[in-house]
Amino acid sequence: MISSLANRPFAPKGRGDEPLSVPRPPMTLIALIGASDMLPDGGLRALVTVAGETLIERQAARLADVGVTHVAVAVGAVPADLLAVCDRIRRRGMKVTPVRAAPDLLPLVQGDDRIILVADGLRAGGTHYAAIAKPGSPAILVTGDTPLTQMFERIDATRRWGGLACISGAMVAELAAMPGEWDMMLTLLRMAVQSGARRLYCEPALFEQGEIAIVSDRPTAALIEQSSLQQVEYGGMGLGRSAIMMPAIRLAGPLIVKSPTTARYLPYATALSWLAVAVLTASGLAAAGALVAISGGLGLAAMRFLSAFRAESAAQDRARHVIRTFAWLLLAVFPWLVSLGGPGHEMPPFSEAALAPCLAAAILLARWLYEDSGERRRFHWLLPDADQAWIMLVPALLFGFAPLMFAILPLLALIQTLLWVRLARRPEPR
Repeated sequence: MISSLANRPFAPKGRGDEPLSVPRPPMTLIALIGASDMLPDGGLRALVTVAGETLIERQAARLADVGVTHVAVAVGAVPADLLAVCDRIRRRGMKVTPVRAAPDLLPLVQGDDRIILVADGLRAGGTHYAAIAKPGSPAILVTGDTPLTQMFERIDATRRWGGLACISGAMVAELAAMPGEWDMMLTLLRMAVQSGARRLYCEPALFEQGEIAIVSDRPTAALIEQSSLQQVEYGGMGLGRSAIMMPAIRLAGPLIVKSPTTARYLPYATALSWLAVAVLTASGLAAAGALVAISGGLGLAAMRFLSAFRAESAAQDRARHVIRTFAWLLLAVFPWLVSLGGPGHEMPPFSEAALAPCLAAAILLARWLYEDSGERRRFHWLLPDADQAWIMLVPALLFGFAPLMFAILPLLALIQTLLWVRLARRPEPR
């Protein structure tokens, strides 16, 4: 094998045969993902679906979170299914390059670039990717040698590989210069071990909990999916979402995450629901509009639930933000739509026209306090949210005491916020 290092130009020499000062390319993170192992049924392990998303797509999303912009996929063959998945990853803004050997990977590495190795079939959390991507010398995620970790490569007598490693570009160049055929992923891992790379230890108990796993077959993927559905947090703040919306969505969780069609069309259905709220209210059907608003809140909760399992593109994240903002504004102007859409087309009473924006502002204030609270995110279910407001407005509109409810809701929101500020405050260490 002829090393591609021979094709690299030499730096010009100055006096004393010292290399001249030339600008070096900035250090970047590149990922090498394994995608060549086959399952007993003949499919690629990297294309196994967990919660409606392939393993390699989830790996690419985790890598993007830590700053990786270019992914090299270690392949033996490139089937049509893998090409389609790579195209989806590219549409999310990442470069994807299939590689078969170290000489194919070498041209992608420049200067002091670091390469993150991701084991074929690995499913790991964002904290593990973040730890391995931190600047510093080469590092390897390791764990104990237990029956739970037998699927990982052995490092020494007591340690096994945890599925993630960060190596230097020089190791890729060294492998490319070696004659013969080598397993690219495992050989680079062994080079990192032999060079004395830092070892980041993770407890074997994480494998029992399903936080880290190597998917060996489809039944294993099904078990990981079931465990993920049970462990997912309700997410977000608010009494309405935490106590009503998210529990309802979680009951339907297996159906929601398994269907790619649901993820594709849910943003459109949710947006149409909120548009229907505005149209129904402006047509004089305020109670019907409030009922549809509850279904719109369920749609937003379902979008938030799906984001825990699927890699969202920037467009999807913006769409959810736009829908949520529109729903919040709709709550602020809801009394105007009710009054102007009525038979008299009159101005709304002051108790509704003034206090509805106050309610929306109180909910926004609670959201800001929650997002800025950092480690104090306790009792978040106490905070007011739009879902709580719509649920309480439905009987008020049906039975004709909406003005009283619009007077109560802002005061209730402020009381909830003050109570949360008090309870969420952690005691200072003595």
